[in-house]
Amino acid sequence: MVSDRKITDLIALVRRRYDDWTDFDHPGFVADEISYKQATVQKARELLNQPELDNLIAAGAFDLFLERLLALCRDNNLLWRRVPSQGDTAVLRHPALDKPPFCTQIRNLLHGDRPSPDRLQTFSDYCAAHDLPNKWPLPTYLLFITHPDREMFVKPQAASWFLKFMGVEETAVTAPPTATAYTAIREQTDALFISLLPYGVRDRVDVQGFLWVCYREGKERIGRLSPKGQVELDVPPTEPLPPNFYDITPKVTTLLKESGEDKGFQETMLNPAYSLATWAQDSGFTEQELAIWVQAVERKGQAIFYGPPGTGKTFMAEKLARHLIGGGDGFTDLVQFHPAYAYEDFMQGIRPFTRDGQIHYDMVPGRFMQFCERARGRNGRCLLIIDEINRANLASVFGELMYLLEYRSRDIPLAGGGAFSIPANIRIIGTMNTADRSIALVDHALRRRFAFIHLPPNYDTLRHYHQTTGFDVEPLIAALRRLNNQIGDPHYHIGTTYFLHRDLDVQLEAIWRMEIEPYLEEYFYDHQDTFESFRWGKLGMSGEG
Repeated sequence: MVSDRKITDLIALVRRRYDDWTDFDHPGFVADEISYKQATVQKARELLNQPELDNLIAAGAFDLFLERLLALCRDNNLLWRRVPSQGDTAVLRHPALDKPPFCTQIRNLLHGDRPSPDRLQTFSDYCAAHDLPNKWPLPTYLLFITHPDREMFVKPQAASWFLKFMGVEETAVTAPPTATAYTAIREQTDALFISLLPYGVRDRVDVQGFLWVCYREGKERIGRLSPKGQVELDVPPTEPLPPNFYDITPKVTTLLKESGEDKGFQETMLNPAYSLATWAQDSGFTEQELAIWVQAVERKGQAIFYGPPGTGKTFMAEKLARHLIGGGDGFTDLVQFHPAYAYEDFMQGIRPFTRDGQIHYDMVPGRFMQFCERARGRNGRCLLIIDEINRANLASVFGELMYLLEYRSRDIPLAGGGAFSIPANIRIIGTMNTADRSIALVDHALRRRFAFIHLPPNYDTLRHYHQTTGFDVEPLIAALRRLNNQIGDPHYHIGTTYFLHRDLDVQLEAIWRMEIEPYLEEYFYDHQDTFESFRWGKLGMSGEG
């Protein structure tokens, strides 16, 4: 049995996320942690029961055997499988995998006669002897979904946290899996199961979900902690803490996040809040307009700012990102597309590497997969800004992402192997210069997946900016209106951001001669009279306010 104090402390951690949690029937807890795992358990009963596996082995259907394992591994997000050659399921696609004996090892792991810790040790020894990837998650996941009444899924960081919480200091949960460590984990989770019976616990799926929430919620703390110190702060003891467990950094609130299994902890500061009111003050747009944009991004998950040159598309994308990540632990990243940008750069592709003087080719995650993997370790929204999104061949660059942009809750097999899904906390913001490529030329299937936010020249923004500079913008605005009317096509209008300079009275002539006139000369290449009428000397502006 687990002490009442420890149970109370664990429930307190769960209630940080579900403040009205009283038992294992809590609707939010069941939806977030239990339902999808039980769906996988049901599939495992059909696909991994002992007669089924024995029949597959007897028939020599080893490929089908492995496909069943892969299908169950892809069925939820418990396993890290984004980079097939390095993830939790890497052994299933290992080039040196001898399928017949490996499938027999899996069968014996799941349905052998000996205690499960001994079977796990045998499987671990087999992988080590054959130089196969040998990690905790895959074998314990298969045990967990096959025997949810008694077996436990093990992720080393969470398991280490739990054992330290329970006072089991001498057992290390590090790769490779061992019978000793798994026995300790099972003993402690069995004790926890018994202690949670008054709360309606049903099986180890409930226990695993309960502990995972405790582990995740136990990360929001002040200062930088060792794993032992983290446990001590998560659940304060009755005795004073030894002073060397942690080093508190005053007045800095941080979230301690996993940087990956067995890689320790990294410190992430919370982002400062950036309100709609502040954004409106910085941009000159109204709060009502900005709120509509935010709603569009939250509804679709992705949006594109589009408009002619100089309308502040990248600026507004960055401000939108700043607003959405404000107050959380999310982050913003930016990538710029260009005509040579490819699927291999964005999603995944084979890259050459030199090791020991030999060239090797590995499947390497691209910018978006790396971004997603980093975002999985955060609770707050994470924004990817794709600048000049229409300069690349989008259908080619996105590949399977076209499907996932519309069906955000699903995953899909990738051409290079493995499955992929977009974390729920990710938002994507693109910018599109319509003078480079009209919105009408963008793939219609892609257009359906994005919200499009039009940014035409906004003369009020120009007025707003120069309220404090003393520069009289009305003659300039009148000239821009005449010019844009002459241009006609709104995709090629001249925007106002060219003129957002505090010393515009000094800079205006140079801006017009060296930035505006070359653009007009190209646009009016067959109407030289029109071009000449908009040269600096013909505008009648001295540049002085």
